Amino acid sequence: MCGIAGFNWEDKGIIKKMNATLEHRGPDGEGTYTNKGISLGHRRLSIIDLSSAGKQPMCNEDGSIWITFNGEIYNFKLLRAELEQLGHSFKSNTDTEVIVHSYEEWGDSCVQKFNGMFAFAIWNDRTKELFLARDRLGIKPLYYYWDEEKFIFASEIKAILQSNIKREINKNSLDHFFAHGFTPANFSILKNIYKLQPGHSIKLIDKEIEIKKYWDIKFNPLIKSKKYYMRNIDENLNKSVSRRLLADVPVGAFLSGGVDSTTLVAYIKKYKENLKTFSIGFEYKEFDESKFAKSVAQTFNTDHYENILTTNNITKLIPRLASIYDDPLADYSTIPTYFVSKIARKHVKVCLGGDGGDELFGGYNWYTQFNILKKQNYFPPMIKKHIIKPLLNNLLDGHLKDRLNCLITNNKINNPKLYATLRSILNKQDLLKLNIDPKVYSIYQKYFKYKNYNDLFNSDIKLYLPEQILHKVDKASMAVGLETRVPFLDHEMAEFSSKIPYEYKIKNGIKKYILKETVKNMIPKQIINRKKQGFGIPLKQYFRQELKDFVNSNLEDFSYVDKIYLNKILEKHQSSQRDYSHLIFSFITFNEWSKKWL
Repeated sequence: MCGIAGFNWEDKGIIKKMNATLEHRGPDGEGTYTNKGISLGHRRLSIIDLSSAGKQPMCNEDGSIWITFNGEIYNFKLLRAELEQLGHSFKSNTDTEVIVHSYEEWGDSCVQKFNGMFAFAIWNDRTKELFLARDRLGIKPLYYYWDEEKFIFASEIKAILQSNIKREINKNSLDHFFAHGFTPANFSILKNIYKLQPGHSIKLIDKEIEIKKYWDIKFNPLIKSKKYYMRNIDENLNKSVSRRLLADVPVGAFLSGGVDSTTLVAYIKKYKENLKTFSIGFEYKEFDESKFAKSVAQTFNTDHYENILTTNNITKLIPRLASIYDDPLADYSTIPTYFVSKIARKHVKVCLGGDGGDELFGGYNWYTQFNILKKQNYFPPMIKKHIIKPLLNNLLDGHLKDRLNCLITNNKINNPKLYATLRSILNKQDLLKLNIDPKVYSIYQKYFKYKNYNDLFNSDIKLYLPEQILHKVDKASMAVGLETRVPFLDHEMAEFSSKIPYEYKIKNGIKKYILKETVKNMIPKQIINRKKQGFGIPLKQYFRQELKDFVNSNLEDFSYVDKIYLNKILEKHQSSQRDYSHLIFSFITFNEWSKKWL
């Protein structure tokens, strides 16, 4: 796991500056390569082959192919054996060198060979081509700047900004940020800085770029028995977990006490006797999962570490989030994710986490909420108003209660619009008051018609997973120099999950049904039966009590929102009339971001 950077001209000074901004991603060393038409930079976090032979940028035997690479290729030993049979020779034991020779042998299609998480750039000095690729599910980030002359790329935006490019906000991205909490696929918060999307590659030749999709997930459910799915999930988890234990440094695991992280610990223990696990606790008991994490740690005899998150920790971290998330993210689970990564880094250099399980197996509450809400279309207006709406107010969580006026209407609401509204921070009235075009919801509506759960899963895998979940984990963990690996997002596991009918993922209201059936004899029953909690913090309570003064002080100079409207939001939240915690956090996040980067 590392930091990469580069651009399409030669400048040793700028590439060193870019490297310096990525030191947190690679504290173990750095390297640069410059030549006519190219500059490549690398910050190294040594995980496999800790010797100097693993230094990057790395080249082939004659120096015609150069690479800067971030990530891990888990099947590199198998690929190396295949390449050696084809006549290639190696000077290191790294997966990086395997990518170099794979590119020599198979060209751009080499990405099809890799099982792993990756973002890399390859310079072909023979053809003067720059080839970049990002892993299938977007585990590793890759940003690029393009103005039809300059092409600049890096793991993080802060490195790209070392080229003194114009810093201008992309209004569409900012609207998406306030509506959904993250910037949209393909675009970043700044004009002319883009994200290479998951499963895509990009080639630069003679100041022309060509972007290609090399992978996509296809939902084609099979009609098979329950035992068939359980057997294949088990086989895939065994393969995926064992692959991700490959390292020349200590490996641990995040442990929340939920189904996904507990499942991973159970599988890890098959292959690793001594395991360190890490969790975060909270002062508010309804948010504190630490007792479940401790229980799982005892069950599997892990060496467990935890810390209790305090308001003092939070107020110190929030201003720093702008530096960590240079493409802003209004997900307050960034806070516990950072702190649990910080704890883990004291003991290990690699940590496995349970991200992806909810998207692959149907774990989110909004899947069942969507199913409830779309049924309101079948009732006449009076029934909706006097029966359905009060019923939903009692059944659904606070997030949805704030949207009922928008969702429960006299007219039928189409499924894409329903899901887009359901997945947003704001309702339509809020958007208009913030001068945001309601069409911002189109980020969800453009993907599918949402006729069934498979469309929901597909949409979240393409959008929510890379742009929020994986973005959150990568930046938080790499801020402390920790590599995170996600076994559920082995692409073979993801492809198999797309073959499971949604009736096996959500059955009789039980979310992740088939995964729970697969592991029910492996993990404690109380974990299987636990209500999903999510990795959040009690921000609603904090913003009304302990952090009330902090919020008011932080937003005194916030000029993006009309002051009268802002004060109404704060008043309604702090008087418990409405839960605006997510929106307030997005305001604070953007306020800190603008002070840091503009």
